[in-house]
Amino acid sequence: MNNKIDRLFADPGRRLLMTHLVAGFPSLAGSRELAETLLSGGTDLLEIQVPFSDPLADGPTIMAANQQALAAGTVPMDAFSLLESLAGRYSAPLLLMTYANIPFRLGWTEFAAACARAGAAGVIVPDLPIDEPGQNLRRVLNKSNIHFIEVLSPGMSAKRLARVCRSAKGFIYATLRAGTTGAGLNIASSGLDFLQQLKAVSTLPLAAGFGISKPEHLDLLKDKTAAVVIGSQIINLYQHGGLKAVSDFVSLCRARLDQG
Repeated sequence: MNNKIDRLFADPGRRLLMTHLVAGFPSLAGSRELAETLLSGGTDLLEIQVPFSDPLADGPTIMAANQQALAAGTVPMDAFSLLESLAGRYSAPLLLMTYANIPFRLGWTEFAAACARAGAAGVIVPDLPIDEPGQNLRRVLNKSNIHFIEVLSPGMSAKRLARVCRSAKGFIYATLRAGTTGAGLNIASSGLDFLQQLKAVSTLPLAAGFGISKPEHLDLLKDKTAAVVIGSQIINLYQHGGLKAVSDFVSLCRARLDQG
């Protein structure tokens, strides 16, 4: 079966924009409006995060968005409902991002079934390592033609990188630094070196994230990666300028990525 993600990355000449939001931030209705703004403005892949009380891979901006969504009563099934409502209207692949506690509590099989019903093309679980006994979540998602997207960070051993890359599906989410998400001023050379390291051990497309906050970052990355991922900066822009600021930024990013 051909996954939407595979079809999207089939054109090696097109640089892709992946954006991130938290279901329920600033509200359930607001997260839907934000998703529609991103998808209609040039986003190629959208990552929808299930709000969680202890989002270990997220910096202060996305962590605060998680807390706001939870305080408003957002539950995991709200994220599935949001994804399903968008999957029926947009052709872009939609990714569900969560932490391992949620699929564990639901049960791997039920979680995979819920993802399939909602129309998820991929799932990101940054705290579920390749060492998960039996690789059960990866296995049941694969049966539903849903890619488990591996998240890899600088500092991982060459042996472990090679092991994860051998079983990875769709694309690899490469973080440009170790630690947590968050908009940054500059992209460290160590992050660029890490992209080169990954290319030496995997032929899968790379999506680079963590710290991307301005168009100049895209200029630096677009010849080194198949996709760029922007999350915290989307929230920052929304908080200070609303949907108009987000729309303008996404359009600018799309234009920069499309430049030769």
